[in-house]
Amino acid sequence: MKRVIKDFKSIGIELIQRLIKTFPDGIYEDDLISITKPNGDKINVVELRTEDTIYLIKMNQELQSRIDSFTGDFEGLDPYSDGYRDNP
Repeated sequence: MKRVIKDFKSIGIELIQRLIKTFPDGIYEDDLISITKPNGDKINVVELRTEDTIYLIKMNQELQSRIDSFTGDFEGLDPYSDGYRDNP
């Protein structure tokens, strides 16, 4: 199995969709793996597996917030509160 490290900014829509399916409630600290690079810098990655590849996707706080905005809890929100139409 191939192992690939990718930056979140460079992954395609297919991997983003797989991330959302794999982590439907968002990515939490428990999901992150801390890796030390050869120069001593630490990075946080999340592991995502496909049929033939293990992706280690580099994450940071901004990107985690972005994913959480797509996978957040929408229960109880008014579906007409998008600003485009009046509330019933």
